[in-house]
Amino acid sequence: MARKKRAKELQPNIKVRLDRRTIITVRDRSKLDFWREKYPALEILEESYDRPAVEEKKPVVAKKPAVKSAKKPAVKSAKKSAKKSG
Repeated sequence: MARKKRAKELQPNIKVRLDRRTIITVRDRSKLDFWREKYPALEILEESYDRPAVEEKKPVVAKKPAVKSAKKPAVKSAKKSAKKSG
């Protein structure tokens, strides 16, 4: 027997600036109070009730491996053959 799908509860996303460099996302008002105790000058940047927009990832360009020549230098092989015959 099929089950009824439950409606998903949307949790708030609260974007908060703690200091000039640090921005965090908080999901609960009680957590916001926790951060407010540590950073009294925090400012709320954005508050929404849906999931944050997924950023599109830029394609990563793989570096090509260094090309090694398949041919060995003739100098080395000539020295080896000279040693063997002498």
